[in-house]
Amino acid sequence: MAQQAAAAFTSDQALRLTGASRRRLSYWVDTGLIAPSIQRGEGRGRVRLFSFANLLELRTAVWLRDKVSLQLIRKIVERLRKDGRSFYDVVLQRADARWEEWQRPGQLIMELTVPIETFAAELDRKIAAERARRTKVGKVERRRGVLGSTTVIAGTRIPTRAVWDLHKAGYSNDAILRSYPGLSRADITAALAAESERRRKPA
Repeated sequence: MAQQAAAAFTSDQALRLTGASRRRLSYWVDTGLIAPSIQRGEGRGRVRLFSFANLLELRTAVWLRDKVSLQLIRKIVERLRKDGRSFYDVVLQRADARWEEWQRPGQLIMELTVPIETFAAELDRKIAAERARRTKVGKVERRRGVLGSTTVIAGTRIPTRAVWDLHKAGYSNDAILRSYPGLSRADITAALAAESERRRKPA
Protein backbone atom coordinates (compact mmCIF):
# COMPACT_ATOMS: atom_id res chain seq x y z
CA MET A 1 0.00 0.00 0.00
CA ALA A 2 2.96 2.30 0.55
CA GLN A 3 3.53 2.48 -3.22
CA GLN A 4 0.01 3.87 -3.68
CA ALA A 5 0.50 6.79 -1.27
CA ALA A 6 1.69 9.26 -3.93
CA ALA A 7 -0.57 7.97 -6.70
CA ALA A 8 -3.45 9.99 -8.15
CA PHE A 9 -6.54 8.41 -9.66
CA THR A 10 -9.11 9.85 -12.06
CA SER A 11 -12.85 9.80 -11.42
CA ASP A 12 -13.29 6.88 -13.82
CA GLN A 13 -10.60 4.92 -12.00
CA ALA A 14 -12.20 5.75 -8.65
CA LEU A 15 -15.53 4.39 -9.89
CA ARG A 16 -14.01 1.14 -11.16
CA LEU A 17 -11.87 0.59 -8.08
CA THR A 18 -14.47 1.33 -5.40
CA GLY A 19 -17.74 0.22 -6.96
CA ALA A 20 -19.35 3.64 -6.49
CA SER A 21 -21.82 4.85 -9.10
CA ARG A 22 -20.99 7.98 -11.10
CA ARG A 23 -24.06 9.74 -9.76
CA ARG A 24 -23.21 8.89 -6.15
CA LEU A 25 -19.57 9.95 -6.50
CA SER A 26 -20.54 13.25 -8.12
CA TYR A 27 -23.10 13.99 -5.41
CA TRP A 28 -20.75 13.08 -2.57
CA VAL A 29 -17.97 15.27 -3.98
CA ASP A 30 -20.32 18.19 -4.72
CA THR A 31 -21.70 18.08 -1.17
CA GLY A 32 -18.28 17.70 0.47
CA LEU A 33 -18.61 14.15 1.78
CA ILE A 34 -15.59 13.12 -0.31
CA ALA A 35 -12.86 15.71 -0.89
CA PRO A 36 -10.58 14.86 -3.86
CA SER A 37 -6.91 15.52 -3.21
CA ILE A 38 -6.84 17.68 -6.35
CA GLN A 39 -9.85 19.60 -7.66
CA ARG A 40 -9.75 22.56 -10.02
CA GLY A 41 -11.71 24.08 -12.87
CA GLU A 42 -15.42 23.90 -13.67
CA GLY A 43 -17.70 22.22 -16.18
CA ARG A 44 -16.01 20.18 -18.90
CA GLY A 45 -12.61 21.56 -17.89
CA ARG A 46 -12.95 20.36 -14.31
CA VAL A 47 -10.18 18.13 -13.00
CA ARG A 48 -10.68 15.80 -10.05
CA LEU A 49 -7.93 13.48 -8.86
CA PHE A 50 -8.22 11.12 -5.91
CA SER A 51 -5.49 9.88 -3.61
CA PHE A 52 -5.32 6.33 -2.29
CA ALA A 53 -6.71 7.67 1.01
CA ASN A 54 -9.62 9.19 -0.96
CA LEU A 55 -10.29 5.78 -2.51
CA LEU A 56 -10.38 4.23 0.95
CA GLU A 57 -12.82 6.89 2.10
CA LEU A 58 -15.01 6.33 -0.95
CA ARG A 59 -14.92 2.54 -0.59
CA THR A 60 -15.83 2.93 3.08
CA ALA A 61 -18.68 5.33 2.28
CA VAL A 62 -20.11 2.84 -0.24
CA TRP A 63 -19.93 0.11 2.41
CA LEU A 64 -21.42 2.28 5.17
CA ARG A 65 -24.24 3.61 3.01
CA ASP A 66 -25.82 0.15 2.88
CA LYS A 67 -25.86 0.04 6.68
CA VAL A 68 -26.57 3.52 8.04
CA SER A 69 -28.20 6.73 6.84
CA LEU A 70 -26.34 9.30 4.76
CA GLN A 71 -27.16 11.84 7.45
CA LEU A 72 -25.32 9.77 10.06
CA ILE A 73 -22.34 9.30 7.73
CA ARG A 74 -22.13 13.08 7.26
CA LYS A 75 -22.14 13.66 11.01
CA ILE A 76 -19.41 11.06 11.44
CA VAL A 77 -17.33 12.75 8.76
CA GLU A 78 -17.79 16.21 10.28
CA ARG A 79 -16.74 15.03 13.74
CA LEU A 80 -13.71 13.10 12.55
CA ARG A 81 -12.49 15.92 10.31
CA LYS A 82 -12.63 18.29 13.27
CA ASP A 83 -10.31 15.85 15.03
CA GLY A 84 -8.01 15.77 11.99
CA ARG A 85 -8.91 12.18 11.13
CA SER A 86 -10.26 10.44 8.02
CA PHE A 87 -13.69 8.94 8.36
CA TYR A 88 -12.60 5.45 7.34
CA ASP A 89 -11.10 5.30 10.86
CA VAL A 90 -14.58 5.18 12.34
CA VAL A 91 -15.76 2.40 14.61
CA LEU A 92 -19.34 2.61 15.82
CA GLN A 93 -19.98 0.93 19.13
CA ARG A 94 -23.02 0.97 21.37
CA ALA A 95 -20.78 1.71 24.35
CA ASP A 96 -19.26 4.77 22.70
CA ALA A 97 -21.13 7.79 24.11
CA ARG A 98 -19.85 10.05 21.32
CA TRP A 99 -22.46 8.64 18.96
CA GLU A 100 -25.41 8.98 21.32
CA GLU A 101 -26.15 12.57 20.29
CA TRP A 102 -26.80 11.36 16.73
CA GLN A 103 -29.27 8.70 17.79
CA ARG A 104 -32.92 9.45 17.28
CA PRO A 105 -35.40 8.29 19.94
CA GLY A 106 -35.94 4.58 19.55
CA GLN A 107 -33.22 4.24 16.92
CA LEU A 108 -30.61 1.52 17.37
CA ILE A 109 -27.01 2.47 16.58
CA MET A 110 -25.52 -0.67 15.05
CA GLU A 111 -22.14 -1.94 16.14
CA LEU A 112 -19.93 -1.65 13.06
CA THR A 113 -16.26 -2.16 12.55
CA VAL A 114 -15.02 -0.86 9.20
CA PRO A 115 -12.80 -3.52 7.56
CA ILE A 116 -10.28 -0.93 6.42
CA GLU A 117 -7.40 -3.40 6.01
CA THR A 118 -9.58 -5.55 3.77
CA PHE A 119 -10.53 -2.52 1.69
CA ALA A 120 -6.88 -1.47 1.35
CA ALA A 121 -5.83 -4.94 0.18
CA GLU A 122 -8.78 -5.07 -2.22
CA LEU A 123 -7.81 -1.70 -3.74
CA ASP A 124 -4.17 -2.78 -4.04
CA ARG A 125 -5.22 -5.86 -6.05
CA LYS A 126 -7.48 -3.86 -8.33
CA ILE A 127 -4.86 -1.18 -8.94
CA ALA A 128 -2.26 -3.83 -9.79
CA ALA A 129 -4.72 -5.43 -12.24
CA GLU A 130 -5.41 -2.05 -13.88
CA ARG A 131 -1.70 -1.39 -14.31
CA ALA A 132 -1.19 -4.81 -15.90
CA ARG A 133 -4.14 -4.13 -18.18
CA ARG A 134 -2.56 -0.91 -19.51
CA THR A 135 0.14 -2.91 -21.28
CA LYS A 136 -2.56 -4.71 -23.28
CA VAL A 137 -4.75 -1.80 -24.34
CA GLY A 138 -5.69 -1.99 -28.02
CA LYS A 139 -4.95 -5.72 -28.31
CA VAL A 140 -6.99 -8.90 -28.53
CA GLU A 141 -6.10 -12.40 -27.40
CA ARG A 142 -7.31 -15.96 -27.03
CA ARG A 143 -6.56 -17.78 -23.79
CA ARG A 144 -7.17 -21.48 -23.45
CA GLY A 145 -10.04 -22.15 -21.08
CA VAL A 146 -11.21 -18.51 -20.99
CA LEU A 147 -14.77 -18.20 -22.34
CA GLY A 148 -14.34 -21.29 -24.47
CA SER A 149 -11.06 -19.96 -25.92
CA THR A 150 -12.97 -17.27 -27.79
CA THR A 151 -11.22 -14.05 -28.82
CA VAL A 152 -11.40 -11.43 -26.08
CA ILE A 153 -10.08 -7.93 -25.57
CA ALA A 154 -6.64 -8.44 -24.02
CA GLY A 155 -6.56 -8.34 -20.24
CA THR A 156 -10.35 -8.69 -19.96
CA ARG A 157 -13.05 -11.32 -20.30
CA ILE A 158 -15.00 -9.25 -22.83
CA PRO A 159 -15.45 -11.12 -26.14
CA THR A 160 -14.66 -9.13 -29.25
CA ARG A 161 -17.98 -10.35 -30.67
CA ALA A 162 -19.83 -8.52 -27.86
CA VAL A 163 -18.32 -5.23 -29.04
CA TRP A 164 -19.08 -6.17 -32.67
CA ASP A 165 -22.71 -6.93 -31.84
CA LEU A 166 -23.17 -3.55 -30.15
CA HIS A 167 -21.50 -1.81 -33.10
CA LYS A 168 -23.79 -3.58 -35.57
CA ALA A 169 -26.80 -2.71 -33.42
CA GLY A 170 -26.01 0.95 -33.99
CA TYR A 171 -24.16 1.77 -30.78
CA SER A 172 -21.64 4.59 -31.06
CA ASN A 173 -18.16 4.15 -29.60
CA ASP A 174 -19.19 6.37 -26.68
CA ALA A 175 -22.21 4.16 -26.02
CA ILE A 176 -20.03 1.03 -26.14
CA LEU A 177 -17.65 2.62 -23.65
CA ARG A 178 -20.57 3.35 -21.35
CA SER A 179 -21.54 -0.32 -21.56
CA TYR A 180 -17.95 -1.40 -20.88
CA PRO A 181 -16.35 1.45 -18.89
CA GLY A 182 -13.08 -0.44 -18.46
CA LEU A 183 -12.36 -0.31 -22.20
CA SER A 184 -10.67 2.34 -24.32
CA ARG A 185 -11.31 3.52 -27.87
CA ALA A 186 -8.22 1.57 -28.93
CA ASP A 187 -9.83 -1.59 -27.51
CA ILE A 188 -12.97 -0.99 -29.55
CA THR A 189 -10.94 -0.44 -32.72
CA ALA A 190 -8.97 -3.64 -32.11
CA ALA A 191 -12.11 -5.67 -31.36
CA LEU A 192 -13.92 -4.47 -34.49
CA ALA A 193 -10.84 -5.13 -36.65
CA ALA A 194 -10.47 -8.64 -35.25
CA GLU A 195 -14.14 -9.45 -35.79
CA SER A 196 -14.12 -7.97 -39.29
CA GLU A 197 -11.10 -10.09 -40.19
CA ARG A 198 -12.67 -13.21 -38.69
CA ARG A 199 -15.83 -12.72 -40.70
CA ARG A 200 -13.88 -12.33 -43.95
CA LYS A 201 -12.27 -15.72 -43.54
CA PRO A 202 -14.10 -18.65 -45.18
CA ALA A 203 -15.97 -20.86 -42.74
